[in-house]
Amino acid sequence: MKIAICQSNPIIGDLKGNSAKILFRYKQAVSDGADLVIFPELFLCGYPPLDLVEKKEFRKAVKNAANEIAFQTKKVGLIFGTISEDYEDKVGTGVYNSAALCYDGKIQFIQNKTLIPNYDVFDEVRYFESAKDVFVHEFMGEKLGISICEDIWNDADYWKHRRYTTDPVQKLVDGGATLLINISASPYAYGKRKEKFEMLSVLTKTNNLPLVYVCCVGAQTELIFDGGSMCLNSTGKLQMLGKTFEEDYFIFDNKKNYSEIKEVENSFEEEVFNALVLGLKDYANKTGFKKAIVGLSGGIDSAIVTYIAAKAFGPQNVHVVLMPSKYSSKGSVTDSEKLIENLGITSENISIQPVVDKALEMLKESFKGKDEDVAEENLQSRIRGIYLMALSNKHGYLLCTTGNKSEIATGYATLYGDMCGAVSVIGDVYKTQIYKISNFINRNEEIIPKEIILKVPSAELRPNQTDQDSLPPYDLLDKILKMYLEEQKEFEEICKTIGDANIVKKVLRLVDMNEFKRKQTAPVLRVSTKAFGYGRRFPIVQGWKK
Repeated sequence: MKIAICQSNPIIGDLKGNSAKILFRYKQAVSDGADLVIFPELFLCGYPPLDLVEKKEFRKAVKNAANEIAFQTKKVGLIFGTISEDYEDKVGTGVYNSAALCYDGKIQFIQNKTLIPNYDVFDEVRYFESAKDVFVHEFMGEKLGISICEDIWNDADYWKHRRYTTDPVQKLVDGGATLLINISASPYAYGKRKEKFEMLSVLTKTNNLPLVYVCCVGAQTELIFDGGSMCLNSTGKLQMLGKTFEEDYFIFDNKKNYSEIKEVENSFEEEVFNALVLGLKDYANKTGFKKAIVGLSGGIDSAIVTYIAAKAFGPQNVHVVLMPSKYSSKGSVTDSEKLIENLGITSENISIQPVVDKALEMLKESFKGKDEDVAEENLQSRIRGIYLMALSNKHGYLLCTTGNKSEIATGYATLYGDMCGAVSVIGDVYKTQIYKISNFINRNEEIIPKEIILKVPSAELRPNQTDQDSLPPYDLLDKILKMYLEEQKEFEEICKTIGDANIVKKVLRLVDMNEFKRKQTAPVLRVSTKAFGYGRRFPIVQGWKK
């Protein structure tokens, strides 16, 4: 069977646009001699549709669009992800995450998703019911075992600990499937593609069945989908691999021998950089922004964000603003100017000092009797935020925030100041990882000036200030943060690794007390297994570990 893999990029709720993509590729695949054409999970409505699913009019429009697509099919099969509804079901939502198989002008078969995830960024239990059963469907001499994303992530031969008691894919195998198909919209995190490949390899080899795994690509707000669709033979060997971080289309013949593919993932730096470029590019494209603006401080974080923006928008569409104060070092301007020249972007220099001086003059009586402290420091950052938001409003720029994961975690950022913006580009990347990415960017030539990379990190909000005045060294800080945020380890366990209980206590306290800031930050592009935002939900007001 010749199978067309359509690794495409939908827009949530854009039924007309997504339908057009399905029909375009279907017609191309028919012309190319395909027998079956496959699109990812919930492709018709986009993933994740969230509370759009609760709108009756939306569900009705999805159903009509699915039927209109099916009506245009001929003998060549078409599978795509959609929503279906059981109107007779009086218990639960009656709504399903479904794979629709169409041919000969109508939807011939629907397989609903069985395993409904309810962890991290997944909240499907809120919207969807679990499939009542799974069935094999015979088509063109093959017995198709169709499953949806999470359904295939519960294989007993691979996982030591399983989330679910049932394995719908094993049921398909037991039901006589000759070809396994899984349509997916699994969000990207570094390392996940390799894990996915290893899992699928075990599954196909154990069951002696070929598998077509079709993945979504693109970004939806903070979630990034990396593509990398996989076709494996019955011995567990990877035969074809879709492009990563871009759309792809190719035909897989399950009876043909291909050269084995052994590597599915690149270095951390390359993977995460490409993911962030796609995430920012799609965020802008799908919200209608054509140009970006960044506050360029002369530090490594804003330099990296500026470079990512130049890749996502094109350098001609990126504008940066230098906003020095009396505490700014000479290098904060000259180093920024080198980067501006290297990238070929536009810029302007607007001092914040006159506004800072005037604001302090107006607050003099209100601040009377109080020593200078964080209030004066944050005032400077907030004035920069005013400048950036004004320029964003006036010119229609997308404002990109420049805070990294280490800063966001510890609250080393100013609400309504450097946290202003529409999207947090590097908010899921630790400071130590930022240096790795900068070295990757400079692997062939110096793009990020070496002065920026070698500079001691500083907010430059008071004389001779450095980040390490308030925070532990970043290599130590990031080690603690990773254990606490991503590995769910607590004080005692972290101390066994770190050794210094006082530092651990300080860092954990900073994380906990700054939850209120993170609730107000811009959407963070997710590249790890536990990013700030939709997938991490902790109370602001709480008494744990006081």
